[in-house]
Amino acid sequence: MEESKELIKIAYMYYKKHMTQGEIADKLKTSRQRINRMLKKASDENIVTIKIASLDKYHFDLEQSIEEKFGIEQAIVVSSIDDSTVINDIAKAGAKYLSNNLEKNSYLGITQGRTLSKLSEYIEEDKSMGVNVVQLLGGSNIIYTYKQPDQITRTLGDKLGGKSYVFFAPVIFENKELRDAFSKDINMITTMETIDKCTTVLAGIGEIKEDSKLFSSKVFNDEFVSNLLREGAVGDIGFRWFDINGKIVDNKYDQRTTGYNVLTNKNDAKIIGVAGGSRKFEAIEGALRGGFLDVLITDNNTAKKLIEK
Repeated sequence: MEESKELIKIAYMYYKKHMTQGEIADKLKTSRQRINRMLKKASDENIVTIKIASLDKYHFDLEQSIEEKFGIEQAIVVSSIDDSTVINDIAKAGAKYLSNNLEKNSYLGITQGRTLSKLSEYIEEDKSMGVNVVQLLGGSNIIYTYKQPDQITRTLGDKLGGKSYVFFAPVIFENKELRDAFSKDINMITTMETIDKCTTVLAGIGEIKEDSKLFSSKVFNDEFVSNLLREGAVGDIGFRWFDINGKIVDNKYDQRTTGYNVLTNKNDAKIIGVAGGSRKFEAIEGALRGGFLDVLITDNNTAKKLIEK
């Protein structure tokens, strides 16, 4: 039998008739090792091509490339047309990931951000989970056009059937003395102790640009942003800042900042970064290079740039 015909016959028996390599070898009076080689050759010569249904809808290659390049546990890449839809697309994927991976009666820490706000709306209610949700930073003096961190905390806690531990404090105090005094409050002590129980942290990744508006006070906002830009900051997780290489940026506001420092106190908690869009690209890259994330949920355009750079 000519080889090409034999290759096709072996492929037919294996893939269409679902015969084992041993059964084919017995029928054709040859060895199983030869059948294995012939099947490989049929694949190499495109006699056999395998098509996985709906594969073009997903981004497995991008996910694997990000995982290998940055050494993270898992990357989840969602399709997004452009920046106008990216927040909703990523938030839906993040909600699904949480629903599938949170353990019952566990503790979930959250930071802040528009994507987390949307995620809290999209996540399905399951009060049997008993997941306790802990706010990791304050927010009373921050400009939000979406849910405040305490609102996100309560929404998730209510939907997941657990307690909500809110952080009643501004993220940055006027001076270190006020922050130190506030940290001795019994409610603050209880919240900080609860934070240590978190096994999962849902982290929004913020960006810093010249036009960033972070605070209601224009004077404070301009001073804060200018200081961070001088220090080379590109992004933050919970108002703890880092540069494009993932180096933590020390700035004069650190001693006035309250809340949990995700960058330095990671412990054994799984950090899930949820962010995307062109404006946040440098911040996402810096967070990955700094090793601050275990899981990244982002969009396909951002993922491609991360791999190509």
